[in-house]
Amino acid sequence: MVLVAGQLRLNKSLASIDTMRDTAPKDARLAARVILIGPNNDVLYLRAREPKTGKVFWVMPGGGLDGDESFEEAAKRELQEEAGCLFVLGPCVWVRRHKHEWNGRPADQYERFFVAHAQTMTLNPAKQDAYITAHKWWSVDGLRSSTEEFAPRAVAELLPDIVLGRYPDEPVDCGV
Repeated sequence: MVLVAGQLRLNKSLASIDTMRDTAPKDARLAARVILIGPNNDVLYLRAREPKTGKVFWVMPGGGLDGDESFEEAAKRELQEEAGCLFVLGPCVWVRRHKHEWNGRPADQYERFFVAHAQTMTLNPAKQDAYITAHKWWSVDGLRSSTEEFAPRAVAELLPDIVLGRYPDEPVDCGV
């Protein structure tokens, strides 16, 4: 492993589906999210509050692509901004298209979820969006027993294989 800009990278190159960028919907906002797994297999979630309605829910770190940025580049940048910890970025395992309302306006977002492993559970966010109100490491059991809302909604069913390192051959649709 090599330390580069706050990231621990594997010496061998990781396969990326960013070459398939043209398969992403042209009319949706493109975004990358990260399933950040801590040393004890908990997963980092950010508590979000929708600006107009005040609705509270939990999301994985991530955000929109900037300019010609690839999904993988956006995942690395967003994780550095929102978590600020050392990590190793792995493959894209999930995709989703989420049409919803944000701040009183229709939104259409296409996301790719990458796995990353944190070397520590200590966070040092460099830049936090105003709608994020907290960070929390969740265990799979904690996600299963919680009554709070998580994105994606099926995370308690999808996450156990990912945490155990059993990744799909191709990214699967994780739903909204």
